[in-house]
Amino acid sequence: MAGLLATRVLARHFTMVTLIERDCLSDRAEHRKGVPQGQHFHILLKRGERALTQLFPDLGTALVAGGATVVDIGADMQIYQFGGFKIRCPTGADLLFLSRPFLEWHVRSRVLSVGNVTTRQEHEVTGLVTTEDRARVTGVTLARADRARPLETLAADLVIDASGRGSQTPAWLEAFGYLKPPETTVTVDIGYTSRVYRRTPRDLPGTKAAYALPKPPGERRFGALFPMEGDRWIAELGGWLGEHAPAHEQGFLEFARSLPSPEIARALPRLEPLSDFAVHRFPANRRRHYERSDRFPERYLVVGDAMCSFNPVYGQGMTVSALEAQALDGCLSGPNGMDLRGLAPRFFAEAARAIDPAWLLTTSEDLRHPGAGGARPVTLRLLNWYTGCVFRAATRDAEVLRAFLEVMGLVRRPVSLLRPRIVARALAGGLR
Repeated sequence: MAGLLATRVLARHFTMVTLIERDCLSDRAEHRKGVPQGQHFHILLKRGERALTQLFPDLGTALVAGGATVVDIGADMQIYQFGGFKIRCPTGADLLFLSRPFLEWHVRSRVLSVGNVTTRQEHEVTGLVTTEDRARVTGVTLARADRARPLETLAADLVIDASGRGSQTPAWLEAFGYLKPPETTVTVDIGYTSRVYRRTPRDLPGTKAAYALPKPPGERRFGALFPMEGDRWIAELGGWLGEHAPAHEQGFLEFARSLPSPEIARALPRLEPLSDFAVHRFPANRRRHYERSDRFPERYLVVGDAMCSFNPVYGQGMTVSALEAQALDGCLSGPNGMDLRGLAPRFFAEAARAIDPAWLLTTSEDLRHPGAGGARPVTLRLLNWYTGCVFRAATRDAEVLRAFLEVMGLVRRPVSLLRPRIVARALAGGLR
């Protein structure tokens, strides 16, 4: 997704843009090998929807017309978190529930319809081409994915790595005499199993979606039953630190019965399966701090999971990719935007500002689990104590819930939860 969004932005500013894609792209919304997480649940947060609408003004309307479900998290969704159900009330914090292939197909069809965008499908980048002093990237070497032809060189004024978690950029930088970027990692050993079912209005009475999250340290399992286009559900069960759901009927249902709230377990036996089980593992949140690099080659950028990958349980990845695309557009649109000298540090600084809130929210929650691996700053205990108060207050206080959802939707920054009125209500409700 990050590569498609970056391509759309570049098409606004450059004469020709080439998208290099390892897969053969289908003209339908279907799972592809290059997106292994595509068979699992995806949501588009409010901030992400706004960012995508700026790039594709008709996208939101088309997604809903095609079957995506709009869910007001407060009014339409049953959320069990930190030992209690969130209060049910209208919040205006809407999410779009849909499958990853469905969203990607809509975005891709719009990107590839732009006149100055071309693709090299079933190809992969094998290395960077640089000036003799390694100070500037001037293109890439690429090969067919099946290696059926010799390497070729593609010259470029700007190269962007959107290759995901397996990005080779750190190794390439080191080979060129640069330092690898500093990395922050929080290990979680998340594993989850998903299955698609037929959806009817009777399946979850009184709600459009159900989400059950654990209360660490004693609980580590989660479950979701979310709507998708095509009148389907996606059920997803999993957990932190090895608490992974089995990929067979009996074990899947038994795992559902072990969740901290019973709604998903009650619904699943009545549903008609439409797919096999799909399994995905996510070992760790990983952030490569390119914004901290002292030296970086000119005319080269990194986006998406290649820069920062988040625990998918919180549903922030696609929204952050959209915010990075906004940051790129802003850097290229300024008074000196098309002067590509110094673009990398400008972009990485802006991207870091987009990543920071999501990274804080994700990793601080993951580090509630004692077995999660990662640095625990001295402020973490206080932060988690206060957010625990927010979680508990949000089970009975609509104003606190709305403030919390604005932060989780990346509409407001986490510091907004420290407004005096919210602090007072969070402490009053959370310390009962």
